[in-house]
Amino acid sequence: MRPLFSARYHRWFAACLLLALLAGNAAAQLLPLTLASDPVALAKAALGAERGTLVVGTLRNGKAAYGAAYNPEPPSTPRPIEPNSAEQPMFEIGSVTKVFTGLLLAQAVERGDLKLDDTVGKLLAGKVEGLSPPVAAVTLRQLVTHTGCMPVMADGVGGGPALAEQFRTFDKPMFWAALTRIKLTAPAAPCEGNYSNFGMALLGQLLAERYNTSWGELVRARITEPLGMNDTVIPLGDKASRMAPAFAGDRRQQLLDMLAYAPASALRSTAADMLTFSRAILAGAAGPLGPAAVRMLTPLARYEGAEIGYAVMVRGTEGARRTYYHAGVTEGYRTLWLLAPDTGEAMIVLSSNTRAPMQSVFLAIGKSRYPVSTLEVPVDPARLDDYKGEFRVNKTMSLTFAVRGAKLLVRETGRGYSALLPTGSDRFVVASIGAQFVFRRGDGNAVTGVSLSQGGSQLDARRVGEPVAVPQE
Repeated sequence: MRPLFSARYHRWFAACLLLALLAGNAAAQLLPLTLASDPVALAKAALGAERGTLVVGTLRNGKAAYGAAYNPEPPSTPRPIEPNSAEQPMFEIGSVTKVFTGLLLAQAVERGDLKLDDTVGKLLAGKVEGLSPPVAAVTLRQLVTHTGCMPVMADGVGGGPALAEQFRTFDKPMFWAALTRIKLTAPAAPCEGNYSNFGMALLGQLLAERYNTSWGELVRARITEPLGMNDTVIPLGDKASRMAPAFAGDRRQQLLDMLAYAPASALRSTAADMLTFSRAILAGAAGPLGPAAVRMLTPLARYEGAEIGYAVMVRGTEGARRTYYHAGVTEGYRTLWLLAPDTGEAMIVLSSNTRAPMQSVFLAIGKSRYPVSTLEVPVDPARLDDYKGEFRVNKTMSLTFAVRGAKLLVRETGRGYSALLPTGSDRFVVASIGAQFVFRRGDGNAVTGVSLSQGGSQLDARRVGEPVAVPQE
């Protein structure tokens, strides 16, 4: 059984390479889903066979639409989900909370209250003593883009029950004490993108310190109250009965309440509120959020084969259609929030089961927005040996290519092989998920690297060796 709430599981949508769906998984045969699909169809695909409740909200042509899936089905047909109904179920949105923290920073920069290059040491001067010089040199830009070298959680916690326990128990004194224990080896230079709950919580607490208030109060005063998002809260109060019962697979889960880590994952919300939020951002500088709505979507750094803005993941390139998104997962809930400004569309997916197979919906939409050619161009089987070998993406991920019969195969580290379709010179695709591989050649015309493009992101890998074995039929 895979561990619940591990660091990798917590950030599963942040990964750009999703070849895990290829090997022996029916989800790889994606349904033809797009942002224009019926929200009910999206909801059923996103919940799959898991228990719980899943609500999808879509925004298109200025109109909101909602759909839901239930397992088991309610004893009677549920009433339609109305945009402003007090009956909309509520969900923990997990790390989608980080987008609110990013927006708060964008607002602060727009006001001139803070600068992206302000450092942790500057903002905590006279408040927290004992910071190491590398920690003190980390900037707000690095925190909001996960390039500040910060750990996933404090004190080496990476996942499992310890992660959830730290979320629940760390108050501000414990959080500041943990900050003084962090010993970074790198100075102020940014690290390669490394997802950090601790770093985003630190950013939120720095914002709270700057305005001498709490992070939750900042969210209420500057985002949810002005936008009329009355169901986006941290303490539930009289709304507790509206929380969709939480599951991890078939097991019931408790709510995840948190203190100092609130800026990373604490918010609860509804589909209607999240579409209100989306509408405000899509309205741009002329909308209720003003120029901060544009700023928060501005790319600030490279991140895992794509880009990242103010805690918003960015796919696609400048001049082409860009997609903005974030995902979240807690012990019993899973969320996906997505914007497509080029078409004025938005989507929110809220599930009360942390194992809901929402990645299939995400992949299908990515495939629809960033299609690849699937027209086969025959290749001389003798040329396939050119591509055999291991290609390193980073320290933990590699792609291995092998030949079986007249087919080129690929696998990600720890996964099974999948067949590739040739579509051009040094070009292959996995049509089912819209993934394209383009090989690079160097001196002597030898293949030296490969680029994987999928859903608006691109990962580059360099050749490091030959495969140890050829897969059998």
